[in-house]
Amino acid sequence: MQIMNIQNRVKIKVIGIALPIALLIVWHVFVSAGYVSPHILPLPETVLSTLVRLLTKGKLILMIAISLRRVVYGFLLGTASGFLLGLLMGLSRTAEKLFAPTFHTIRQVPLIGWIPLIVMWFGMNEVSRILVVAIGAFYPTTLNTFAGVRGVPRKYVELASVYGYKGLKLVRRIILPAALPSIITGFTLSLGMSWVLLVAAELLIETMAGIGKVIDIGRETFNMELVMVGIVTTGLLGFIMTKVVERAAQAAQKGRVFEQEQ
Repeated sequence: MQIMNIQNRVKIKVIGIALPIALLIVWHVFVSAGYVSPHILPLPETVLSTLVRLLTKGKLILMIAISLRRVVYGFLLGTASGFLLGLLMGLSRTAEKLFAPTFHTIRQVPLIGWIPLIVMWFGMNEVSRILVVAIGAFYPTTLNTFAGVRGVPRKYVELASVYGYKGLKLVRRIILPAALPSIITGFTLSLGMSWVLLVAAELLIETMAGIGKVIDIGRETFNMELVMVGIVTTGLLGFIMTKVVERAAQAAQKGRVFEQEQ
């Protein structure tokens, strides 16, 4: 059974690696054969050479650093506020009745739809970009934290009360560990949404730097190599950040289990 599980994992990883390689091959063949003009879709090797050149000169690294700073600030702000609201509504039926109707009404507004209002309130600056990112992180964290806390089995709470677990001790030792998988899912979804909205904010809220600016410059100059570099960089960084959060979450879960066993 264990050998079969290992074989299945290897197959999944091989397929996961083979699929993007196959897409690159199809991309190369279609452009090389003239089905798509290289002015519209550059060859993969052209995009790669442009990427390497920009990295070597340090220009792309600077753009990435600025975007990462924005997404970190917005992500922390959005997840912190979302976690607190989700936890409050999950623990208190009264808080849910007070805040849930407003929350569920506001979250029906498309995330991009907040950008004009934020710009009018705060201007075309860093605060606006960070707030857009924070909104993207806020909703998934709130929803998943609420669902995780509310989904804790009642018997866990009743058994904990028998041993004198009340208030903050009950929340810290019983409710949060039980809700942790759902909370982690919320953080992961929030990071992905934050990154997507950051690029949108950099495109729509005028800025001098960032991954979105790279794409915008490519659009303005009809430099498709630059546009593709921005798109590829965005995708790779989003994938890497999501994996980092997932690994950190797994480590946190293992640490919590170890602590409880002790």
